[in-house]
Amino acid sequence: MTDIEMNTALCLSCRQLIDASGAGTEGLRCPVCGSTVHPRRKNSLQKTWALTITALLLYIPANMLPVMSIETFADSSANTILGGVIELFENKMYFIAAVVFVASFIVPLFKLGSIFYLLTALRVKDRLTNSAKTRLFHLIEVIGKWSMLDIYVITIMAGLVNMGFLIQIKGGAGATFFAATVITTMLASKSFDTRLIWDKKGEQ
Repeated sequence: MTDIEMNTALCLSCRQLIDASGAGTEGLRCPVCGSTVHPRRKNSLQKTWALTITALLLYIPANMLPVMSIETFADSSANTILGGVIELFENKMYFIAAVVFVASFIVPLFKLGSIFYLLTALRVKDRLTNSAKTRLFHLIEVIGKWSMLDIYVITIMAGLVNMGFLIQIKGGAGATFFAATVITTMLASKSFDTRLIWDKKGEQ
């Protein structure tokens, strides 16, 4: 049985389970923290779909535009995410190249694909159990922080290596789009109500 069927409601602020029997849960106040409690997040699916599609559209220029430009007295160069990975690999920095590739390319794709899957699974029949879908969502939240690795690296390098006219490291337009992709994906996962997974009947 779901919480709605048991006449209870969960406060998302303090995680208190509230007895909602004899009263509608719309506008119900949590007796512990005073927050407004709703049976499900309002417009959760619409918001998550909109944010996920936006993140996917932002992810395209994030990988096509340079994320970092290096300007020296004699030359200048700019690299995309994959271009930077290739350059690190050519310079035999295999571990760093692997970390950047996984954190900045594989992880965002995994997050977007997983959210799309969870949204689609609410409408069509799939093989995963509700417990597995819930664990998948929590995995998305855990690995989400590593998606910003490229931005951290650019920021640190710009602060440490910048030496005036000798060498300058600047973030490119790709870094802006990449940061926007990560933030939008985080908002998408935040807006998704996992309780909707358990509202789907016939799967335990």
